[in-house]
Amino acid sequence: MSQKDPGRGDARVPAADVAQLAAHLAALPDEAVVALLAARPDLASPPSASFTALAARAGARPSVEAALAGLDAVELAVAEAVLALGSRQAPELATALGVEEHDAARSLARLEDLALLIGAGPVQGLVDAVGPYPLGLGPSACPPPQTLPEPLPETLQDPGSTPVQAGSLSPEAQAMLAALAWGPPVGTVRAGGRSAGVDELLARGWLVPAGTGAGPGQNAGPGQGAARGAGPRAQQPAADRTRLVMPREVSLALRGGRLTREPLTPPDPAALALVDPGSLASESTRAAEELVRLAAALLAEWGREGAPVLRAGGVGVRSLARTAEALDLEPGATATLIEMVAGAGLLGLDEAGTAWVPSTEAASWTEAGTPERWARLAAAWPASARTPWLVGSRSDNGALRPVLGDDVEAAWARSLRHRVLVLLAQLEQGRAATPTWVRAALRAARPRRPVPSGAVTAVLAEAAMLGLTGSGALSRAGRVLAEAASGAGRHDTTRGPVPGQEEADAAGLLLSLEAALAADLPAPVDTLLIQSDLTAIVPGRPGTALAALLERSAQVESRGGALTVRFTPDSVRAALDSGVGAPELVRALERFSPTGLPDALTVLIDDAARRHGSVRVREVSTVLRVPDPAVAAALVGDPRVAELRLVELAPGVVVSCVPAARVLRTLRGAGLAPVLEDAEGRRLLSPDGGAGRQTAPPPTRPGNEHSVRRPRPGGRELAGLVARLRSGQDEQDTQGDPAPATDPVHALALLRQAQSSRSRLRLRIVGHDGAVQDRSVRVLAVEPDRVRLADVLRQTELTVAVHRIVSVEQA
Repeated sequence: MSQKDPGRGDARVPAADVAQLAAHLAALPDEAVVALLAARPDLASPPSASFTALAARAGARPSVEAALAGLDAVELAVAEAVLALGSRQAPELATALGVEEHDAARSLARLEDLALLIGAGPVQGLVDAVGPYPLGLGPSACPPPQTLPEPLPETLQDPGSTPVQAGSLSPEAQAMLAALAWGPPVGTVRAGGRSAGVDELLARGWLVPAGTGAGPGQNAGPGQGAARGAGPRAQQPAADRTRLVMPREVSLALRGGRLTREPLTPPDPAALALVDPGSLASESTRAAEELVRLAAALLAEWGREGAPVLRAGGVGVRSLARTAEALDLEPGATATLIEMVAGAGLLGLDEAGTAWVPSTEAASWTEAGTPERWARLAAAWPASARTPWLVGSRSDNGALRPVLGDDVEAAWARSLRHRVLVLLAQLEQGRAATPTWVRAALRAARPRRPVPSGAVTAVLAEAAMLGLTGSGALSRAGRVLAEAASGAGRHDTTRGPVPGQEEADAAGLLLSLEAALAADLPAPVDTLLIQSDLTAIVPGRPGTALAALLERSAQVESRGGALTVRFTPDSVRAALDSGVGAPELVRALERFSPTGLPDALTVLIDDAARRHGSVRVREVSTVLRVPDPAVAAALVGDPRVAELRLVELAPGVVVSCVPAARVLRTLRGAGLAPVLEDAEGRRLLSPDGGAGRQTAPPPTRPGNEHSVRRPRPGGRELAGLVARLRSGQDEQDTQGDPAPATDPVHALALLRQAQSSRSRLRLRIVGHDGAVQDRSVRVLAVEPDRVRLADVLRQTELTVAVHRIVSVEQA
């Protein structure tokens, strides 16, 4: 495209008003309207009464912003190029943007399907969302400059360079051209300031005055008297500055006819490294097995001692540190593990709601095989809206975010996990994605949906911890999960949800994940090579029984292609604590060892068994003080209270392992009159009756009450909504004059449209005294929550809150 051709059209395409958009929507077939409502779900809820009301919402900036958030870089650039060039020809747009013609045509069709571009032009919300300078281009000059500057090729390669412009321009003028070429095309100089560079550009028509005051999007150029952007010297009063604009023709000439500085194509996946399939399977399965082991250890640790809940919710730092030490993990990895286990429904709150403990589903999960246990953890991960990497950071109110707390919840986290999984699945098998590449690809796919800092790296680390990736490449099981996530993102607009389909899909996903992991798991090994230095090696992946034995009786020193463990006094004591006797432990080790056990190990086991149990600890829930020894003896031998398992430790001191509330009920049922007392011996006449936890609680998922997932309407619901839209539009058309806009969205759309066209409106406004006033006005400005108006009849200005506007209609 030549440098001068783009400058011949208007700088802006006239925006379509509400009536034109309503006529366009009403002319669409029902199937197209249903597709539009499915693609832009904010238009379907709450439902509109007519196509006019729907057009007011569809053309408003908030709804347009939501639609733009789902567009990729090429589609957004095409939308801005249409506004900048006034052209909707795919070849011209493709040349100006440096993309393929079919990509430009596809983007135009996408914008039309979303009702952002119609035959009458772009909707007003698109114009507002893009801003006054699409792609950094200013308005056309009138008249256009007689000569245009040469392109600045160095600026295209190096945005930070200062090119040497051909001709007799001063360095100051060259710097201004370089600063304003790619936009924003606006700068300011002090009123009355002298600058040779500004005078040169004004004389050539390469800068034009745009009035006095600080314009939007000011930019800066070096040099004395040059256009200054936001900075210390830009904070002067508006009256002390003069605003200058670079015409659109000049910007296009400096850019060499291109509209964008950076290419719009996504990053090339060919630059990513390839991972050997064997290494990928080995690393991913090793991570999956380690996750299962850590999850089981977490359940065992919290089964022994639950994690108390803070008053503000969540688990405190002390409990997190205790758990991290028990699992030999960093606190950050421990927080991630806790959130994964809770998301899989394996944790719950005890009866009092004061501590997190294993749930009722934890027992069956622990007894299952490795593939089954891993599949449950992996399947729950994409649907989680938790952000465990934020644990320990401070929230907006300055409080630390605790693990399992409500503050570690974000609606975008669920979407980000789905997007990352789908993106990795689109790569060639074995391609190892890096966080930098993933961030660039996500940015190209959704430029207006920014990803919070550090989130991509954290999500990729979670995928690696789960075994969904190995060395950055998606594993076999990871691809199964990615296919399920991709299918969950596609909504069927032809029918509503099928009863029971979601449960069937979840069960099928679990089976597929189990099969995928099992296919990559190496064959188990039941050989234990025990050495005289009390170390032992498993030359491969240990079988279930051997892994359980080593988990109880040895400490892991290294994991990899082989497992190395060491037997220590503490590890042998832990095996004895689990109920395994010394002879049983020796026989179990001998069963897996091809040779006899070293003497050092048998001596270690015998010594640990000899000292084991020298001190005994009994857990006591209730202490009974009985002053009369005869009453105490009778109480211990009374068969009516045998279930309390009372033991007399000393004269007048009887203990029970049953909670105090149950002891009170049982004794009272036996005809006694016990009373409760506190640790100081004072009587408590209003006992709380709280019993200790006897059974595992049901699963509790953190943040579940704050879920932001909204069900999308099905095809039948949308078809019914379209029928009501046509009925409402027909009723409105039969009334003749357009009905006044009464809903806030429609009213604001008419106000913005009247501001652009300078047309007159008739408003009904509720005054401070509750009386309704009729005003004939012109709109001066539409601001957040209020509107500035000029009363045409009273010749006054007024500011009205949006909620006080009853109706808006054309005068």
